[in-house]
Amino acid sequence: MDHPSGGHGLNFAAAVLAAPPYPGPWPGLDRSRFLPLDRNESTRPPPAPVRTAITAHVDASGVQAYPVSDRLALALARYCAVPAGCVLPTSGSSQAIQLVLRSLLPPGGSMLMATPGFPFFGHTATVLGADVRGVPFADDLTFPYRRFADAAADIRPDLIVLINPNNPTGSAVDVEFIEELAAGYRDVPVVVDEAYAEYTGVTCIPLIARRPNIIVLRSFSKAFAMAGLRLGYVVAAEPVITQLAKLRNPTDVNALAVVAGETHLRHLADMRRHVHETVHVAKPILTTFLREHGVRHWPGAANFVVVDPGPGRAATEYLRDCAILVRPMVSAPVAGFLRVTIGTAAEMRVVRDAYGAFLAGAPARRWWHP
Repeated sequence: MDHPSGGHGLNFAAAVLAAPPYPGPWPGLDRSRFLPLDRNESTRPPPAPVRTAITAHVDASGVQAYPVSDRLALALARYCAVPAGCVLPTSGSSQAIQLVLRSLLPPGGSMLMATPGFPFFGHTATVLGADVRGVPFADDLTFPYRRFADAAADIRPDLIVLINPNNPTGSAVDVEFIEELAAGYRDVPVVVDEAYAEYTGVTCIPLIARRPNIIVLRSFSKAFAMAGLRLGYVVAAEPVITQLAKLRNPTDVNALAVVAGETHLRHLADMRRHVHETVHVAKPILTTFLREHGVRHWPGAANFVVVDPGPGRAATEYLRDCAILVRPMVSAPVAGFLRVTIGTAAEMRVVRDAYGAFLAGAPARRWWHP
């Protein structure tokens, strides 16, 4: 018997049935055999104090008890220079996105964001039955300030999303513009995803005290090299955090993420050293090569570079054959481009040499050996 409800006779929500699966790059691939530069995660392990703290916790306490994240919240509040009640740790920034959208985006409501943006926002809004209204980036990948402001005035959205710097374009958004939006739409949540803020040093967190409709989302997956432990957090006005916390189980953040997060925040010099090396040493190795060879590219403000390799998927497939994974872009205006995560200086020299071989028309060979 055919079940329009989803094939098992269960009454799934119509918005869930209509939503496509969340996309993932290179399904089924053994990633351990490749240099993974396609997900903007760190290629370095967490620093030694973090690894030691994780091992010590497992040896001393195991993982059989439910975690407590109160001390982590206090450490995050100090890091962000906000009161403790203004921070909510989450299981990755993906949970933070879900908490905010589930709380503040009504079914049938509208969410405004520049596109292309981090797909999980649009995916979550679609599953919730909301209407995603996108404002395309300009062809030069700069943020579409005028068109975005016009769209906000025309649509009067239920929720505004700004990703700063944006993924996948790397585009930065002026903090002054974000504050203008928050001031102009005081009853609308203005969600600012700052997953890459450590690489820029730019944040909207100081605005929250006078613009309480601003909600900032952060992640430990990028500069802190903790993508596998799933740790993120929300920074917002205390009444906002109080409401968001109602949708989060107090034990959602796992114990090892708590330990690693607390330790990282006591050893910030390690993270800052990694950021400096990424931005000022490793990234220029790739961007200088691309510029010298006339390859159109956008360095952006985060730990990745967008590259226009010309027609087709030849460069992406060639690099995969060289054991280097990069992210193919599919949405305008970056459709057909590729995104390269910045790893170590040594890894960027490997990418540089492999891409040079591609430009020279040489046969692909394995450039990366894990």
